[in-house]
Amino acid sequence: MRFLSRLFWCTAVLWTVTAGARAQDVADRETCAYRLTGCVLDFSGLKPIPYAEVWLKGTGKGTVADAEGNFTIKGLCKGRVTLVTHSLGYVTAETPVDITGHTSRLIHIHHTMQSLGTVSITSVTEKPAAYSQIQAVDVMQAEDLDRVRGLTLGESLKSIPGVYSVQSGPSISKPVIHGLYGNRILILNNGVRQEGQQWGGEHAPEVDPFIASRITVIKGAAAIRYGSDAVGGVILLEPKSPRDSAGIGGEINLAASSNGLSGTLSGMLEGAAGGKAEGLSWRVQGTLRKAGNTRTADYYMKNTGMQEGDFSAAAAYRRKNYGADVYYSQYNASIGIFTGSHVGNLKDLMLAFNSPRPLEESGFSYAIGRPRQVVNHRLLKAVAFAELKKAGRLELVYAYQVNRRREFQSDIPYSNDPAVVNAPQLDFRIATHTADLVFEHKRKAGFSGSAGINAITQGNVYRWLIPLIPNYRNYGIGVFWFERWTRGKVTVEAGVRYDYRRMQAYRLSMDGVSLHKPTFGYQNFTSTAGIRYAPSRHWSFNAHYGSAWRPPSVNELYINGIHQSAAAYELGDSTLKTERSHQFEVSAKYVNQRVSVEAGAYCNLMDGYIYARPTLTTVTLVSGTYPLFRYTQTNAVFTGADLRVKYSIYKGLEWISGTSLIWAYNRSARDYLVLTPTHRLENTLRYTWKQAGRLKGVYVGVTNVSVPRQKRVPANSDYVAPPAGYTLFHLDFGGTVPLGKRELALNCSLYNFTNRAYRDYLNRFRYFADEPGVNLVLRAKFTF
Repeated sequence: MRFLSRLFWCTAVLWTVTAGARAQDVADRETCAYRLTGCVLDFSGLKPIPYAEVWLKGTGKGTVADAEGNFTIKGLCKGRVTLVTHSLGYVTAETPVDITGHTSRLIHIHHTMQSLGTVSITSVTEKPAAYSQIQAVDVMQAEDLDRVRGLTLGESLKSIPGVYSVQSGPSISKPVIHGLYGNRILILNNGVRQEGQQWGGEHAPEVDPFIASRITVIKGAAAIRYGSDAVGGVILLEPKSPRDSAGIGGEINLAASSNGLSGTLSGMLEGAAGGKAEGLSWRVQGTLRKAGNTRTADYYMKNTGMQEGDFSAAAAYRRKNYGADVYYSQYNASIGIFTGSHVGNLKDLMLAFNSPRPLEESGFSYAIGRPRQVVNHRLLKAVAFAELKKAGRLELVYAYQVNRRREFQSDIPYSNDPAVVNAPQLDFRIATHTADLVFEHKRKAGFSGSAGINAITQGNVYRWLIPLIPNYRNYGIGVFWFERWTRGKVTVEAGVRYDYRRMQAYRLSMDGVSLHKPTFGYQNFTSTAGIRYAPSRHWSFNAHYGSAWRPPSVNELYINGIHQSAAAYELGDSTLKTERSHQFEVSAKYVNQRVSVEAGAYCNLMDGYIYARPTLTTVTLVSGTYPLFRYTQTNAVFTGADLRVKYSIYKGLEWISGTSLIWAYNRSARDYLVLTPTHRLENTLRYTWKQAGRLKGVYVGVTNVSVPRQKRVPANSDYVAPPAGYTLFHLDFGGTVPLGKRELALNCSLYNFTNRAYRDYLNRFRYFADEPGVNLVLRAKFTF
């Protein structure tokens, strides 16, 4: 690859240690000959958990358990270590182990359902028997998330190979998985599928990333458990497991950024009862955030500030064979939209497209004027489960969420009435009810599996004279069955699902007199099949097939108007048909004490792929002139490969590399697809040492991100040609300060420290402005 050949490393690391530290290293090497062996078991059923990941916290040393849950880690020194154990569908466990010689331990980990944090629709579905473990899956643990606190969800995930971010300015982003985004990606916020006004590419997920202590990204069609529209993948935001002993604890997170002078405060308090009330636990959490105008390398972006206030509370009651949970959360945000994206006439629009700087510049300000978004999201859910002694586990979940979205356009209405002047030009309210009933049978003769039924109903209403989209009601029901068989080194799994979806729109005629009620009905099957072969504890090979389908969303069918936060006029097509996806993927993984390599390739055939195509024409209204995008349909194919390497070069020094390659092709037009991601390469060198003065777990790292220009686009297919490629450098360092029995974790990140001016192809506002410049982020986390 030409862009790979252009990548260069320019990293110099100079370490000075005291003579005492050198002496300690010599002593460590003389005693580092011990091994830790053990077995990872399910806490409730005491069954072995195959292929669980086991590693030592704060080091690059670890392994993967075999098919019977057994593991061995060699070359350990005397002293206390923290063993971190993780498997999909289980709560990540941290177990202190004292190494005094050759040591053996049994490690018990809980199902996610047994933690307060996953009181949700997917609490049972996240178990290994409920979805594919053979698919490509990446997990960001608490340590990884602590290094990106304060960033948006989309930006936080970009270090994962195959995951990108589509943006509308600096504060609005949505995750992209293998080239797919929007309604094709399901986000499960604390276990509930996020339902809001997510039909817009510039509608950011209404979630607080601080609720998560782990984020799991399932790449590819994951439709069996989560629904027919999980065409591109699923993102699970999972909170930490609750306090498991009587008492009260919590944490406080602080983050401050130089770019935008933003500040974030997030706190969590949790507790568990003892005595007669044993089994009762609770948690409250909240986040406040404020930011001003973002600065690029050369100028400020006017009206790009934001304010956010979030809150959540949960309670759970657990007994040996049954339990119940309840959870409530609020998300509230006001987000400014870059004023340079709105222009008054065609001449100014063309000038804005071709200008290296915005037509209107400003200094720094916290003020949020027009245009802006105001978003509120409320969620309430309840779950109950029972362990059936000889049969398995039965769970019932109900969730209700309300999302209100208001958009204020740049022009103030002509009126003397303050109520009219201050009213939003777009006002949507969507209410969603979901119910899940899932049964997971006990493992027998190597078989484990689950079956269930999901139901959803939602209604969306708008308040505006000229609707951007019509009012509508959605109804859906799905049933699924998933089975896995494991014997020795081989695991085989398969599943099938049937869904019926119905949508009724309420649409005024063009003259605004008669009401039309078109009804759309969709039904189809989805399926999955895969095989895993692990000839040793170091090697594993996977092959997976998944199919999924997605009906067109209401905006793709009917949108007709200014999408102000996207700075565009969009036009739907009511004749659009269902999307269908057939995805094939293969992967291989090798893990030993020094190196971890995981490589995968995929091919996703998309029949009836729906996208907003730039028409290369404009629409001029009283409020201004806008580029026109029209929803259309074609047959497409997305192919690509992901590679992740983690190599321990020397004691404490590791290299982490992630490569994402992707090609998107329009099979119908026999040409490339417009508005799809390009390749991405990210490399990090990080050095970690156990102690430096009072600091523990100290690390320092440098990261290089290389993104080439997207050259695989049809000729004359966009208003502005794809921007040039770019190379960025980031620095980060941090450590933990013990404060008695408590800890204060400190982290500092310097993003784009060369202050490179660049534009990203997946940012809709690349038409008008650059990406953010240098940004220093300071983070602190106090645990008590």
